[in-house]
Amino acid sequence: MVEGKESEEERKRKNIEDYQLAQQQLQLIELQRQQMKMQIEEIEHALTELKKTKGDVYKIVGPILIHAEKDEIEKDLIEKKEFFASKSDILEKQEDRMKKTLTELRKTIESYR
Repeated sequence: MVEGKESEEERKRKNIEDYQLAQQQLQLIELQRQQMKMQIEEIEHALTELKKTKGDVYKIVGPILIHAEKDEIEKDLIEKKEFFASKSDILEKQEDRMKKTLTELRKTIESYR
């Protein structure tokens, strides 16, 4: 009987640890999604400014500015925006799964009471 109680205590402790770890993972995913959103907003702003530009355009390559074709820069920015949007979608799905995991763990932990 003592062995069963210890096992139950270990399961409780493990579930609490799993819950805390899942919370940390969810926070990390949320932070990454915020970063993706900021990247997308910056790219959208750059695309807006690029459309307003009439003269020469330049892009940063390492520590220098290089003259580039406006169409080339626009294409690059659109590709980057699509990449970040795709990554954001993946993170959103991970976030949803993590929230479900947290809900299940919370229910399990609450059942011990």
